[in-house]
Parts: sequence; structure tokens; C-alpha cells
Amino acid sequence: MNDSTPCQLANGFSLREKLYAQITFFTMAIVGIIGIARADWPWLLPYLVVFGYGVPGIVMRHLTCPRCPHLFEHGDCLQFPPRWTLWLVTRRKATPFSAGERWLFHLIFVLLPIYPLYWLRAQPLLLAVFVAAAAMWYLGQWLYYCKRCRVKACPYNRVRFVASK
Repeated sequence: MNDSTPCQLANGFSLREKLYAQITFFTMAIVGIIGIARADWPWLLPYLVVFGYGVPGIVMRHLTCPRCPHLFEHGDCLQFPPRWTLWLVTRRKATPFSAGERWLFHLIFVLLPIYPLYWLRAQPLLLAVFVAAAAMWYLGQWLYYCKRCRVKACPYNRVRFVASK
């Protein structure tokens, strides 16, 4: 990747973009946690592991954030304050995702919106809020952020990178 690669988010993220990403993501997670806890609390532990460790401990620490030019070149982060993210990241990476990393990345992002559905089905209001927040977060990522992302190695990146001359 080079600095001439066109990217509307090359210099970081607006407050509106950060609020949208954070509010929808944490609403999805918190409603999922509440729904599982109300229905059958012992099943909450796997979801807390996926959400509480999978996102910051795996995705942010080892997969996406170490490859993010926004963090290292522009000092910005969509998900957390940049200082928190820099604290999480073990080391900067420039390599593509391995097959195992790609599989783990997909697993985490499939489990986040799917796992709570079983327990939320008997709680229509929570289910509606959860589905709305999950749809807003995933559609926001897919239709907006992933089309402007500079993390070239991310499996969900939808930017058409042009070879530099």
C-alpha cells in the first residue's frame, strides 16, 4: 500500500463515523449479553469470550489493527481511542492473513450476530433491537467502511487497490 492509493478515510475518521460504529457495535453486544443472561445465563460465558476476548484480544491485537495504516500512519482508530488500540497491538504486521487467521476472523464475526439469536427469539423487543443494531453495524461496515478501508489484508476489505506505477 502506498500513500497515493485513493481512500476517503486516509487521514482518519470523523466523530460521526466513530459514534456510528461504536454505538451500533456495543448496542448489538450489550443487547445480546442481556438477552442470553435473562434466558439462560450459563450460556453467556461463550458469548463473553467471543465478544470480550475475540474482538480486542484476537481481531484487534493480532489480526486487523496491526495491519492498519490509520492507526500507525495517521494516529486514528475507528473502534477505540488510538492509544488503547496501540496498547493492544503486539507488533505491526504487513503480511496477508494466513488461512488460520482468515478462518478465525470469519468465525468471530459470524458468531457475534448469530450466537445470541437462539436466546433472543423468546424476547421480541430485545430481538428487534439486537437485529437492528447488528444490521446497522454490519451494513455500515460492508457498505461504507469496508469500501474505504486501508487494511489491505482484511478479508472484508472492498477497496479496489490500484497497482502503483
